[in-house]
Amino acid sequence: MTGGAGTPRTDLFWELAGLIARIPGLGHPLPLRRAAEAFAERFGPVDTERSGMLREDLYATLRACDSYPEGLRFYLDRLGSGRTGTLAWAAVEQMYLRLYPERLLTAAERDELCALLAQCPATTPLEPLARRFLPFLPRPAGKEAGGPGAVAELLDALEDALVLADEAHPLLSFVEAVAACLQRPLEAGLQAWNDKVAHRIGCPPQLLRRVRFRERARLGRPAEPYRLLVEIVAHPAAPDEYHVRGWLLSPARGPHSLLADRRVASRAALEETVAAVHQSALERLGELSAGLKVEFLLPRPLLWLDVDQFLVRPAGSVARPIGADHTVLVRSRDRFHKRYWWPALHRRLAWLETHPDGVFEAPAVRYVAHGRAPAPYDLLSELRDGETPFCFVLLDPPAYDGDLAADPVYVLLEVGVPAIVALRRQGHHAEARPQLGNLLAGRLDALPDRVRHLRGVGPGGGGSAVTLDLHRHVTLVWDSQDGLEGAEAALGHPRTGGGRP
Repeated sequence: MTGGAGTPRTDLFWELAGLIARIPGLGHPLPLRRAAEAFAERFGPVDTERSGMLREDLYATLRACDSYPEGLRFYLDRLGSGRTGTLAWAAVEQMYLRLYPERLLTAAERDELCALLAQCPATTPLEPLARRFLPFLPRPAGKEAGGPGAVAELLDALEDALVLADEAHPLLSFVEAVAACLQRPLEAGLQAWNDKVAHRIGCPPQLLRRVRFRERARLGRPAEPYRLLVEIVAHPAAPDEYHVRGWLLSPARGPHSLLADRRVASRAALEETVAAVHQSALERLGELSAGLKVEFLLPRPLLWLDVDQFLVRPAGSVARPIGADHTVLVRSRDRFHKRYWWPALHRRLAWLETHPDGVFEAPAVRYVAHGRAPAPYDLLSELRDGETPFCFVLLDPPAYDGDLAADPVYVLLEVGVPAIVALRRQGHHAEARPQLGNLLAGRLDALPDRVRHLRGVGPGGGGSAVTLDLHRHVTLVWDSQDGLEGAEAALGHPRTGGGRP
């Protein structure tokens, strides 16, 4: 930063001396001598030649004090003691700010940011990113692009940038844009720096969070993607009639935008309604739709409904299964509404947190072979107090016959098993088990992403998996710490309940 709009610093000191000389009482030698004595005790004597002219002597004293770090600030504080509430002294402070403009960043913050930016790959477009938030950024003269001098110029300009209403400071926005281009741990380092500085300068957390979501969404890497929640129920007496409700769930909050609440009288109308809700979500979110997750809240009778295969038709594009574009999860409506089931779920989720490298294999995962559905009471006795298994794979998912007490799937929900992988296709069970194991192998917490990849491969992906079309027949029932807790007020209870596929 520079002192004043191109005004030489010598002229600013001369103007500052004139302002002080005109303040009543400061023309007397006593307050000047006391300020000089206090300065001498702290920094050393002020050696200047006396001319007998008040303004000239003040000018020389001010220049001498400025030769010490923070010396001028100290001298003015002592000289202005008891006068800080006057208009005359306010003019002195304004002139001091022209000599030493207030910095947005402390020296330590600036050094830390420069060190982080110095670690960025040479291909990181620092200057183009800065121009997004400061269109009139001057090009540093005689400095290599991306070099230390150029980075310092960028930060100077961004510190002085105009802050628009209801927007984060341009410097904070620039740092978020740079972080979104990088990988961890450098990305996390820049974000942590932003969090600290935003708190100190009083930037509301929601403004910084909005910038973070926007910048990552621009690159298709949303920090916390939006979620589309679709609840589907059907009355047992009319299984072909459905009640559909859809909401947008913003990151870290519950449902805040109702997109649909209607009855439909056929499976075809149900798919059309879901497609319309999906399109409405895309239009509302725009670039923030990157990484959108789609979650279906289904009762037990509809748990194996092939919602991931519902066709959606993004405007101007080809129709495709919704699971080919998005991570599609099924959440149990029964578990959501039975809060006394939650402690068991949280216990197993806690196991996953303490085993972050847990993989898709025993003891965390159990396969249930074709035709061997376990007895509900035996399953309850075995699992009610355990932390694992975390996931059940049902190669032949039990159909619902209306008797919850005889339903092993209901027991899995009750005892808090967070993940259930069900193969809806009948037959070929011997081949399905090894193929599912190979396709879903990896970290348990990344299971939704791998199922999304499986569905997105489609019949053109090659390999033996295509023989069984697994991508068309896999349901993932999933609950995690980012569940629907807190959404009760919006979800409530629909006008119908139960249902069967």
